[in-house]
Amino acid sequence: MINSQYKTEYKRYLDLFNEYSEKVFSAVKTESNLSTAMAYSFFAGGKRVRPVLMLAFADILGGDLNKALPFAFSLECIHTHSLIHDDLPALDGDVLRRGKPTCHVEFDEATAILAGDALLNLAYEHSLSSSTTLDDIRALECLAKFTGYRGMMQGQQIDVENEGKGGDEELLLKIHDLKTCKLLTVPFLIPAILYRKELMPLCERLGRLIGLIFQFTDDVLDVLGEEEKLGKSVGKDQQSQKLTSISLYGVDGVKARVNQLEKEAKNIIKSIDNTGFLQCFISETVGRQI
Repeated sequence: MINSQYKTEYKRYLDLFNEYSEKVFSAVKTESNLSTAMAYSFFAGGKRVRPVLMLAFADILGGDLNKALPFAFSLECIHTHSLIHDDLPALDGDVLRRGKPTCHVEFDEATAILAGDALLNLAYEHSLSSSTTLDDIRALECLAKFTGYRGMMQGQQIDVENEGKGGDEELLLKIHDLKTCKLLTVPFLIPAILYRKELMPLCERLGRLIGLIFQFTDDVLDVLGEEEKLGKSVGKDQQSQKLTSISLYGVDGVKARVNQLEKEAKNIIKSIDNTGFLQCFISETVGRQI
């Protein structure tokens, strides 16, 4: 797949997802400004990487995109919830997200906490209302397991508990596996549950590799990136004395590891037909490095 074709396909999935999300949110109304805060963060921009990946992989497997859309929406609700809470003063204390004031800056801290909680509830409310088969329930269970206390949230807690304490490669990979990789495995695992169960082990391996690529490139950008281009604060990891791939391997060491992860990820998907989109996505993600 050539780059222009990849961009066209990405836009197709993105437009489909955004249209669906706008329709869902048209019914999300509250007497307070809670729904306004929820929509503010959900529609703050971004590439919608996780839902686009889910729709693309569902397409690759020959699945019905209308079946995948509710799960893609719910995953993005959970992702947005995690960003709102991540930005709070008690955690990362960020004031900028996707080039806009973070939720607690635009509104207030209490509203941001409640907006994040409400998005988390909306995710499950929406997926449940769209679930009609046992496989749907299994997909919803996967979503809850990978983003909850055994997945993303546990990774966040371990990260917080170890700020300023240093650590080794084992701890670093544990944090990344839980905090980042789980959320980037769901876009592959749910379509496999719905359409091709025999691919589930492959999807878990692929999601982990893409998650590490994503996190390692983020670590590089936090050191070398420009705030104006990234739309978020840079240098936060060093200020917070967080354990990162940069602190363990250095910039050149991280880039070398990313290149190796790229080769492994592309090798895994060779066994699946029509994966040109995924090949391009991986290359584009690696290309984020400066």
